[in-house]
Amino acid sequence: MDENVMQNLKKLIDYQKKDIELRKLTAILNSDEALINMNKNKKAFDDAKQTLSDSEEQSGELIDMFAELEKYVDENEALLAEFENAELGDETEEALAERLKKLESVRAKFQNAEKKAHDINDKSGRICQTRNEAIKTGKIAKQKYADAKAKHSALVSSKADEMNKLKSDLEQLAKTLDKEFFEEYNKLAEEKKFPPVVMARGDEKKGLYNCGGCGLSLPQQGNALLNDNGWCRCDNCRRIIVRAK
Repeated sequence: MDENVMQNLKKLIDYQKKDIELRKLTAILNSDEALINMNKNKKAFDDAKQTLSDSEEQSGELIDMFAELEKYVDENEALLAEFENAELGDETEEALAERLKKLESVRAKFQNAEKKAHDINDKSGRICQTRNEAIKTGKIAKQKYADAKAKHSALVSSKADEMNKLKSDLEQLAKTLDKEFFEEYNKLAEEKKFPPVVMARGDEKKGLYNCGGCGLSLPQQGNALLNDNGWCRCDNCRRIIVRAK
């Protein structure tokens, strides 16, 4: 068993212990209820802000609709005035029928204009209601976000010294690690195969082991490497397996 290799693995295991502690602390911060509430209320505030933006856009469309309606009504009123000021004279029956047809058309247009006015009124009411609700929701979400942020910040502050110490320790330990082992460690960590270094499980007397990570029984070659060199790689999960001395 190469003593130098075993010392390098021991250092890597010490590094991993610190790494696990830091990851646990990070997990605590990331799963903090206050942080979850922060994100939830931020989304609620952003949604309310978007609703207000949409309401502004709809209000602009409403103004355009009202302007078109005014123009439409003015044109109808001008047409009606034209009919009212026209001299009937000795019009033929066909001419009178045509005039009545046009008057009926004007009447229908005024009815259509009245419907459009009701639609505009209903839509403006909905826009105002939606806007007011969005303002109210946004204010509540903003306050809740601020409260949650204060709580989360307090938790982060309470863990800051511990986290900074772990980060400093890891930085110093990393300088002492074997480069190849450390590269493999980081690759496995990035692949979510954590912990990258595991202890062998099994029967010391028989020299038959399982991977301490995925639990798979090691093949003959893996068992031989563990017995002779004190470590091997798992064929299944590729973790670094170490046999306890």
